[in-house]
Parts: sequence; structure tokens; C-alpha cells
Amino acid sequence: MKILILATTFPVNSIDRVPRFIENQIINLKNSYPDLKFIVLAPDSSKYKILDKSKFYKQIRFKYFWPNKMQTLTDGAVLNQLKDNYLNYLLVPFLVISQIFHLIKLVKKESPDLIYAHWFFPQAISAFIVSKIYKIPYVFTSHSSDVEIVDKKIPIIGKIIIKKICKEAKSISTPSKKVLEIIESFFSKEDFMKINAHVIPMGINTHQIIKSEIHKKSHVKKILFIGRFSEKKGVEILIKAFDILSKKYEPQNLELILAGDGEEKNNYLKLTENLNLQSKIKFIGFVDEVTKYQLLYSSDLLVVPSIKGSNGDVEGLPVVIIEGLYCKLPVLASIDTNAQELITHLENGFIVSEVNPNNLSEQIAQIFELRSDELLSICDAGYETATKFDSQNNARSFYELLIC
Repeated sequence: MKILILATTFPVNSIDRVPRFIENQIINLKNSYPDLKFIVLAPDSSKYKILDKSKFYKQIRFKYFWPNKMQTLTDGAVLNQLKDNYLNYLLVPFLVISQIFHLIKLVKKESPDLIYAHWFFPQAISAFIVSKIYKIPYVFTSHSSDVEIVDKKIPIIGKIIIKKICKEAKSISTPSKKVLEIIESFFSKEDFMKINAHVIPMGINTHQIIKSEIHKKSHVKKILFIGRFSEKKGVEILIKAFDILSKKYEPQNLELILAGDGEEKNNYLKLTENLNLQSKIKFIGFVDEVTKYQLLYSSDLLVVPSIKGSNGDVEGLPVVIIEGLYCKLPVLASIDTNAQELITHLENGFIVSEVNPNNLSEQIAQIFELRSDELLSICDAGYETATKFDSQNNARSFYELLIC
């Protein structure tokens, strides 16, 4: 079976700094179901020209604006790029039209059996249009608040578009119940029951993880954040919480590692300088998959303090939460990550219900004060939770979504 993957966020090559969860999904599916063939259609990059060749998929890139350096809308998550530079709104119609044009061109050439769109806008819309022309079924995954934002940005007609595309889809998935409830809110209970909708977290590629049962022993407590430096990730709150913590603990016994990059980086650097925390907060930039797991195995706590962005952007379910649990690392996540759908507080991880500096610092302090046997038991339970989303289980869930 030939599946055409449609996405705006997909790594061009091994040094591309965009999230790799769609690539890992393809790798998991291909390893478990070798007969599947994947073609990825994604926008051209303004930064990278050389495509990596993969045994798991064929990658096709399309231009949507000229010159190449002006294709900034898809250098990261589209919503973040729009917030970062309002001129990127001018690129939206070019992206949509070019995506539809190249999707038609690729469908005629490759004759796929299925179109799989990641994100509702614009991919599911493009898939719907092409599906109508060529009678090819489509599936889509809504990763966060993209459906809700389409409704807000396109009054009246937005609801019509959402309902039509969801009803026509062979199946749809979301990474959390919260995101699915957003889609469900556009339908009556009776109508929504007719839609083949599932909650499936993106999962992780456990084939690439070199397991380590021993976390680094050190008197320094290492708090880790991995993710994009955007408003909804809550990094500013984490830095302020760390400032409060640093006043409670001996300064030399605490360290915050921020692994990532993004439009808010300069603001975070300035905040760190203003709080005089340059020696205790490490900005290490984007990390590759190998380095990411080295960090997870050598840290004392993973914090995922996401909030709702001022532009309405919210999390679906950050994959790093599952990665942290799988590495038997204590994970503290906010309710805005939707981690409470996987984590029960004090059983297999930790949930902070109200994300502010005082509350977050208090929660971190309580975790550090737990007995080692209590913490070990919670981490073991977290690992058991994460194995439900390992390569094999994740592949099975998405295979059923796509094929059955």
C-alpha cells in the first residue's frame, strides 16, 4: 500500500531543527509493516537544500515562494511563524495554492492509495480537495489547536469547512482527548458518532534508544527542558520558578538545562541575565536524537510547563513527555500539556495544575524531597506507561487508523 504523507513540519535532513515525530511515526510503521510505502510531500526549506535519502520514505519538496530565503512560513510551526512575523500571513495563500498544485501533480504521478495529512490547516483542506478530484481516501491528524483556530480565523464558513472535512475523512486522530473534544464540539453527539475518530499519541521510536538504567550520580540536581522556545511552552515561567528554587537550595547544587531554540530565545537570555542566573541556566540549543536521550538519562527531572498561548495555540500532547517516562526520568507536566491523560499525579509522574513560578517551584521542591524508593517506584510506573507507545505499539495503533 502506498501512502502519501502531507506535512508542513518535517525534517529536510539530519541537521534540520524541526521536530521529528512524523518521521519517527513513519519509521515505526515501516519497521512493523514493510509492505507499506511512504512518500512525504512537504514545503521547501529556506535554510536547507540537501535532502537526506531514507530507506523508510521518499521525500518530495515544493516551493511556494521566490526567492528561496523568503519561504519563512514553514521554518517551524506555522502558528509560531505567523506570530513571530506578521508578514508571514502574506505567504499563507501561496503555501495553500502551491501545496494543492503539487499534491495533484504527485497524485497523478504516484497514484497513492491513501493521503495522510498532518494538521488540519492547510494539509487536511488540501487532502480533501484532491480527494474529491481523484477519489482517493484521506486521513488526518490534528496535533493541537489548528481546528479551533480555523474556526476563529474564518468566521461562519470555518465551521462548514471543519464539519465537511471531518465527515469526509476515512478516519481522524488526535494525540489527546482534549484535542478530540475540540473537534467534537462542532458536531451534535449523533453526528460525531458517525465519524471514525481516535485518540492516539504520536509515540516514540524506541528502536533508536540506547537504554541506560543508571542516571548520572551527582550532587547537582539537573532540571531539564526540551522543546521549542515559544510562548506556549512556558519556559519563561520555568526560568522564574528556577530563580525561586535557587534561593531555597545552595546555588551550586542546582542547574537548569534548556535544550531548544525558537523565537523567544533572546527574551529568555535577557531574563536569565536580569536574574543573574547565567552560571546556573545552560542554553544548549537544538539537540539531535542521540543527545536528547543522553540528556534524558543524565538529568534528575524533566519539566514540561506548557501554557495556552496568547494566539490561542495549545499543546496536543508533547512527545517529550513519553520520551522522559520511557527513560525512567521523573516527569513534571502542566495540565495544558494534557499529560493528565497518561499521568496520575504521584503514581507514574507529576502534574502541576496551575502554572505560575511559585506553584511550579513548590512542585519541583516537593519532588526533590521524595525518598529515593518513592521516586524509583513512580519512575518504574512511568516507564510502564510509556511502553504502551513504543515503536511496535505505536505502529499498530496507526496502522489500524490508516488501513482498517
